[in-house]
Amino acid sequence: MLQRLASFLAASVALAAAASSTSVTWYSCPLQTIAKNEKASSDNPTVECADISVPLCYDSVCSSTKQISVFVKRIPAQSPGATPQAMWMLQGGPGESSVNMEPLMADAYIAAKRTVSIYTMDHRGTGRSTRLSCAEDNDPYDAKVTVSCLQQVKKTYGSVAPQAFSVTSAANDLATVISTVLADSEVFVYGLSYGTYLVERLMHLAPPAVKGYILDSIQSEQFYPTKDSPWYSNWDRDVADAVTNYLNYCDQDSTCASKIGPNSKSYIQGLYAKLDAATDNACAEIFRPDPPYEAHPSWIVNTFLYSLFTDYNQRNLIPAVLYRLNRCNADDQVVMKNALNMLTNSSSSQLLQSLGKSKLMINKTNMLEKVAYMTGDGSSQVVYNNIVLSEIWQFPSPSRNQSTQWFEAALFGAQSPLDQDTFYQDICIYIANNDSVCSGLTTYDASFTYTRDAYWNKTATIPTGASVLMFTGALDPATPLKYSKDEYETMVGTSKLRLEFAYAPHVIVSQTPTDAGDCGSTILNAFVVNHGSLTNLPTDCIPKVYKLNFTTILDKDTATQIFGSTKDIYGSGAAGANPSNSSGSSSGGGGTSGGSASSSSPRAVISSFMLVVCCLFGFMQF
Repeated sequence: MLQRLASFLAASVALAAAASSTSVTWYSCPLQTIAKNEKASSDNPTVECADISVPLCYDSVCSSTKQISVFVKRIPAQSPGATPQAMWMLQGGPGESSVNMEPLMADAYIAAKRTVSIYTMDHRGTGRSTRLSCAEDNDPYDAKVTVSCLQQVKKTYGSVAPQAFSVTSAANDLATVISTVLADSEVFVYGLSYGTYLVERLMHLAPPAVKGYILDSIQSEQFYPTKDSPWYSNWDRDVADAVTNYLNYCDQDSTCASKIGPNSKSYIQGLYAKLDAATDNACAEIFRPDPPYEAHPSWIVNTFLYSLFTDYNQRNLIPAVLYRLNRCNADDQVVMKNALNMLTNSSSSQLLQSLGKSKLMINKTNMLEKVAYMTGDGSSQVVYNNIVLSEIWQFPSPSRNQSTQWFEAALFGAQSPLDQDTFYQDICIYIANNDSVCSGLTTYDASFTYTRDAYWNKTATIPTGASVLMFTGALDPATPLKYSKDEYETMVGTSKLRLEFAYAPHVIVSQTPTDAGDCGSTILNAFVVNHGSLTNLPTDCIPKVYKLNFTTILDKDTATQIFGSTKDIYGSGAAGANPSNSSGSSSGGGGTSGGSASSSSPRAVISSFMLVVCCLFGFMQF
C-alpha cells in the first residue's frame, strides 16, 4: 500500500505547496516517522510537514506573550474537488504524539481515492510540537525527578504552564490551524479515544470550516456525582463491563466453552482463588519468586490477560492461557514461564500497543528538514498527568482498597495494586497532596494542574451546519459502550449517528474486518466523501464484521512466544479439574488433547497498527 502511495505523492506535494497559505511553511518529510540519521525505505512516501507558531496562551485560557510550536503533517490531495476537502486524524492519550496515526492516514487517503487531504498534529507538549519531556525515564521512581521536572517547566513557561498545556489550549491550536490553512476547505475531524475528548472540545469552539466530527471510542464529557462517569481513576471498574461481554461470548462459543466454560467468569474466579491459596502449585510458584506477587500470584496473571485483551489479534489466546494455567502439567509450566518472561521483559508497557517499530531507514539525500524526525514515541508524562488530574480524575480519589477490589473484580485489570504506592506518590506531587490518598506523603512545591474551565462537564452542542458520527465497540475496555450512549443522549442537535459494533475492541476504524474490507473505515470514508451526510451510509457491513473467533490464531508470533507453537495452543493431556466446581469435575469438554487452532484462515486479520489504551498508575493512556 505504501509503495502505491509513494508513486503518486510527489505530484500531490508540489500541487499543495503552490496553493499553501503564505503564513505556513511546508517542507518534505516521510509519512512514517523515523529517527534522525536513519534512512527512509523506498516505500515510505514523502509527504509534507510544518512547524506552526501559536500562542502559549490563548486569550480565553491564560495570559502570556510567549509562542510555542505545533507540528502538523499532511498528505495533500492529488485530485481535490471544486471545494477542497480535508480530514484531521487525531491521536488519543493524552500526552501521545501522532506517530500511531500514520497508517490510518495512509488508509484514509487511499480509500478517498486521493481526493481528500489528510492531516494530523502532535498535540502541544508532545512529539515534535513544543514538548514537555522531562519525566519519561523516571524508573526506578524518584519523586525528586518529578519535582525537578515540573519546576523546570514552570521556570520555562511561567506559572501559567498547566493552563497553557490544557485540553482547551490544544483545541484552540487545532481551530487556529484550520482557520489558517483550511478556511476555504470542507473539513472533517476524526479523533480516537482521548482524541474524541479533544474533538468534543473543538466542537465547543465551533470553527466554521468543520463540516463533520467523527468520534471513535468515545470519552464522554459528563461527569456525574451519583452514577458511573468516565473517570480514569475508575478504570478497572469500567474494564469489567467489556470483560463480562467477552466472557459471555466465550460461554456461547463451543470451543471456548469446552475449555473454560460453561461459566467462564466463575472458572477464572475459582482459578485465581486456587492460585492465591495454593501451598503446593507449580504454576503459582512460577509467579511467586517475584516478591511483589508472593501473596497474590493471580495479580500478575490478571495483568497479563489484560495485555492480551486490549489487542484485537491476541485476545482469543486468553482461554488457552487459563486452561493451561489450571491444568499446570510440565508443558503448561513452560507456557507460564514464557508468559511471565513476555510480561516482565517487554520493552514497553504491556498495556501500550504501538505502531510496529519497523526499521525504516532515512535517505540523507531526501533533504528531510527541521523536526520531522523523532526518536521514540514522543509521549509526555507531564501532559498526561496535567490533563488527567485536572479534568478526568475523580476527587477524592478511590482508596487503595477500592482500586484493588476493582482490579480483582475485572479479572483482566490495568491498575495493579502493586503500582499504587509509586503512582500515588507521583500524582500527589501534581495535586500538592490535596487528597486523602496523599496522607503521610512529603509535600513539595511543584504542583501542576489547572482549574476546570467553562467547557468542562458540558456536552458539546452540534455546531450549525455540521454532523457527528460516533463509533463504539462492546469489547472496548478503555471507553465502554455506556459512555458513548451518554455522549449521544446529552449532545444537543439531531445531526448525529451512533454506530455500535458487537465484537470491536478499543478503536473501531481498522479493527472491524469483513470479507469486503474494514467496516468502520468504509463508513468513515463514505461520511467524508458524501460531505458529512448521515443518510445512506454503508452500515449494512456492521452485522458482517467477523465475530470473536476462538479457533483461528491471528497473532502467530505472540502465540509462538507464549505456547511454543501455533499448532495446538491448548496442549496435550487431560483437562484440569474445573476450579469453579468444588466437586472437582473436569473442566468443559477437555479430553486428552486440547484441540488445535488454525493459523491459516483467510480471515486472520493483522491490524496495520494497534493503538492505545492505557495505563494508569504511572503510564495509563488511551
